[in-house]
Amino acid sequence: MRRLLSTLAFVLSISLPRIVGGQTVTVGNLPPNPNFGFEQTPVVMTAIDLSNPASQSATLTAGAFTWSAIPCTAAVKIKFFRRSPIGTFELLTERGPFTLTSFTQFVLLSPSVSVQPGDLIGITRLTLCGSPVGQTPGSAEGFVAFAGDISSAAPGQGTFVPNATLSVRATGSVAVPPPSADPPAVVPVVGSTPGALGRAFFRSSVQLHNPGTTTVSGRLVYHAQGTSGGPSDPSMLYTLGPGETRSIPDLLPAMGLTGLGSLDVVPQGGRPAPLVIVRVFNDAGVLGTTGFSEELVTPGDALGAGTRGVLVAPPDAASYRYNIGVRTFGAGATLSIAVRNAAGEVMRTLTRAYPAHYFEQRDSGAFLQEAAVAPNDTITIQVLSGSAIVYGATIDNRTNDPSMQIARRTP
Repeated sequence: MRRLLSTLAFVLSISLPRIVGGQTVTVGNLPPNPNFGFEQTPVVMTAIDLSNPASQSATLTAGAFTWSAIPCTAAVKIKFFRRSPIGTFELLTERGPFTLTSFTQFVLLSPSVSVQPGDLIGITRLTLCGSPVGQTPGSAEGFVAFAGDISSAAPGQGTFVPNATLSVRATGSVAVPPPSADPPAVVPVVGSTPGALGRAFFRSSVQLHNPGTTTVSGRLVYHAQGTSGGPSDPSMLYTLGPGETRSIPDLLPAMGLTGLGSLDVVPQGGRPAPLVIVRVFNDAGVLGTTGFSEELVTPGDALGAGTRGVLVAPPDAASYRYNIGVRTFGAGATLSIAVRNAAGEVMRTLTRAYPAHYFEQRDSGAFLQEAAVAPNDTITIQVLSGSAIVYGATIDNRTNDPSMQIARRTP
């Protein structure tokens, strides 16, 4: 990447079509006179624009970029990144690969891309055909280029190019906030997914019971990990007669899904929610199962603004692995987190912000953006705004037996 820039023998005049309806938001740039491109080594590379991040929350629907050669088949991805609190570039999502049929290529972002203030746009070359381009002199903030089709990288791993404007841009409209209505009850985590060590497979079974004297109905709505819930999320209808009980041995496959996520229980017609019993377990086949029963959590049970809860790490880091999960409600959540050792000394602090109706579960090291927790560490979660369910999941490394602790309100 040392010989990053090479002069291109073309000048393009370019413009984006106007997007009608709502205030337009632009991420990235399309400079009028591109005059440089990238070396062909490394072949696969990614450049991230630093000069024009998202100014506000938006839904991006259209993209455009300029390229040094045409035609090029499946040669380009448009990528979107967010800076972590420690400064790394973390991939939000990507679209493509796109095929080049013109030097200035306009594409639809399907599905649309949701961004927050500060999010960045990047472009990835996948083949030997052509190159991204830009203009110099250009923006003082410039861009940074990396070898490979990256999903996470520290700025120091790439080549920083100041006073240059990368030619890739996305446009859309100011995001309409998601409905703030909270579901009556939430199952914090459900899944159908392999375990981290490859020797386990975790599933979620569900029983629904109607204790009343009239029929009840509603939906079980699944929110996948790493995304905000929305009206298009997959769901399963239920109808239960008086006193009826139904069971679902493995919820996600019954919904045609796999992975890890959170579940809303949404009754219809003003009826009460059914009694819901959820068991999360490791399926060891002929050796049976090991697992735990998971509680429903209502919005009133969650940690709200001004409250705090505590999670306690396992007593033995060699025998157990530890994950931390977060599920927000309609107002999102901003969390102040303090890690204390067994003697009560504060070892580190950090702040994390989450959008509305969002779920994630990460190993403790990734959640805390440092090393995993030590034996008997405690994690204090102070909610600065919004509300959230925060839990710790402990898994026995020998048996893959899981357990769960929800952070409840503490004085």
